[in-house]
Amino acid sequence: MKIILKYILTNVKERKTRTIVMMLSILLSTVLLFVSFSIGTSYENAQRKMARGIAGTATVSVSPKDANHVVDLNDIPELSSVQTKVGLLKGRALYHENGYYETIDLIASDLMLLNQINKPRLVGGGEINDFTGNQIILPDRFTSKYGIEKGDTVTLQIGGIPTSFEVAEIACYDTVFLRHTRGATALLPKSTLEEILQYENGYSEILIEPTMGVSADELIDTLLKELSDSSLVVSKIVNETQIAADARQKSMPFFLISFFSLTMSVFIIYSSYKVITLDRLPIIGTFRSIGATKKAVTRILMLESALYGCIGGIIGIPLGIGVLKLILQGMGNSSSQGIEIPMVITGTAVLLSFGVAVTVSMLSAWIPVRRASRLPIFSPNVWSVCMQSFGEMRGC
Repeated sequence: MKIILKYILTNVKERKTRTIVMMLSILLSTVLLFVSFSIGTSYENAQRKMARGIAGTATVSVSPKDANHVVDLNDIPELSSVQTKVGLLKGRALYHENGYYETIDLIASDLMLLNQINKPRLVGGGEINDFTGNQIILPDRFTSKYGIEKGDTVTLQIGGIPTSFEVAEIACYDTVFLRHTRGATALLPKSTLEEILQYENGYSEILIEPTMGVSADELIDTLLKELSDSSLVVSKIVNETQIAADARQKSMPFFLISFFSLTMSVFIIYSSYKVITLDRLPIIGTFRSIGATKKAVTRILMLESALYGCIGGIIGIPLGIGVLKLILQGMGNSSSQGIEIPMVITGTAVLLSFGVAVTVSMLSAWIPVRRASRLPIFSPNVWSVCMQSFGEMRGC
């Protein structure tokens, strides 16, 4: 075994250019395949998080068809499949500073109910207390951008009228503050937003959390049967089918590139091993002459090809993580949401990428190795060459 290991390592080092070419082909294939598996998962995870955003654990939304109308909590019947129903008031505002306008979505709700499905998180922890009057809670992404601190006063243009608010708290950029578009979301006291929007009773939207074991589709079917008001729209908050389709669309170009890269790798490794086996016929003859079987010779040469695959896979995975991070960062910066897409790495992606690297390397070398190991060694001249090669190999 010691001689065999020396032989393999010597072969890897003796033809550096050929080794580098094969390693680069495997490395490129591993990186692209890893990115292809991971980019779809990362994008899908980000989109699912964004889709939930303000809804939290709620899965169904009920809203009026006419945007000028409202819906009341009493419009939703008491059902065994409904665990929590939370009303949301929604408004729009503009923030102006140094000639730049930022869109602000205003939301308000009963905080006790909102906390049950999607509790806002404050920077530094703590609870929302004494939240009344012209107070406002803004996300840290917005406040850090404009240098706003807790206790400062911000002025928003609501319906063309400047309205000043005191920053009561600064929240983390998640839960109800997570957005699908650029801009920011601000949380106001329910009574304050009702006065601004001139709503006496009702909400812009009602979020419904189902009881344990009830799916969103089942809850929608139940509500459609029970709701007699045809002016209400019942919809699913998270469209899993659309999210999965979008994720496939993002990852498909990388899978196509990976396919072509793997095809090139197969061709490169196959061509290289045709040359390698021709160069090593004397060594193969030496192994055969000292009693090695055809299977043993094949295993030795295949072990060398597996070494290329293992090294390419081991180096390719960390390199793929770096490439994936750069791609996701670029996707986040260029998206309309302007959000950071978190990198999601699964064990399946790692194992499949590594496994494909090793498998492609071994399968590409199989045919040349198989042919070489079957060559008969009978010639006395070949015998002398083989013995000379064996002596050189022992001295390596």
